Amino acid sequence: MYGKIVISIVILMGVILIAVLLRSVGLIKEEQGKLFADLVTHVTLPALVFSSLSHATIYPEYVLLALLMIAAELISLVLAWAVGKRLRLENAQMGAFMLTSAFGSSSFLGYVLISQVFPGSVDAMTEAVIISEVGLVPVLFTVGTMVAIYYGKSDLDSKGRLLATTSFFKSPLFFSLVAGVLWSTLQLPVEGMLITPIFHFLEVLSSANTFLVAMTVGVLLHFSGMRVIVWLVLFSVLIKLILKPLIVWVPTLAMDLQDWQLQVLILEAAMPSALLTVVFAKTYGCDAKLASKLIFATLVASSITIIVMFGVLTGG
Repeated sequence: MYGKIVISIVILMGVILIAVLLRSVGLIKEEQGKLFADLVTHVTLPALVFSSLSHATIYPEYVLLALLMIAAELISLVLAWAVGKRLRLENAQMGAFMLTSAFGSSSFLGYVLISQVFPGSVDAMTEAVIISEVGLVPVLFTVGTMVAIYYGKSDLDSKGRLLATTSFFKSPLFFSLVAGVLWSTLQLPVEGMLITPIFHFLEVLSSANTFLVAMTVGVLLHFSGMRVIVWLVLFSVLIKLILKPLIVWVPTLAMDLQDWQLQVLILEAAMPSALLTVVFAKTYGCDAKLASKLIFATLVASSITIIVMFGVLTGG
């Protein structure tokens, strides 16, 4: 099981490093990071969100687990904000630090790990999807986006930045989120003469999301200056990879969960920082270069912390 976790993380790092290599040989340029980020937030990600949510079935017994994840994300945001204030971070840095410290790479890495750790288990994958689509996606795309906008709009005063966060509710991400939830809730058809080709089209767009996100991270990732942000890296690892799994685990002591249910929950909580956070940082004006460094740092660290936290908290 542990070997599968390490292999999945190594593969993900390889995808990002390929993007770095493409930039270094000139096939892509750093200036194209904004283009990749815009394509993700306006095209591929809305398609992925709607397609995923419209097919999802929300089981009542998994809603509580999703709520635990939401609580852990909000607490992590507050902890990151407190640390950022203590370190006197600038607004753009604060936004990047908060995003990478709170939100995990569920859809990009989490599903891969769940499928490998629990091969062929529909129940395990269903729980992972609900935790992600209900416990991560809405918070990341609402609170996370608003955090990015608030701290990214450096040319506005506090009131102006607060008002700017309402632009999310006019974005393709918001409409795809609402449409996907309504489609699933109303149990509208996902197959049919006209519906099937539409969803196939959305799947094609969705399949490009991982590649474009990796391009966004890779084109912005520079390894120089890592010593300058060593404290941010350490605090991000502490909050995202250690404290967040602990925050999720504590309430489960009073719950009657099966072993595999707890294992899925802990794996989801222990994921490294979500690659999408660098997309949001780039799109809305936060420090995307800092976000890319923190993402890569948590990804490397997670090859150890996931195994440790999984073993300690689940008894595995």
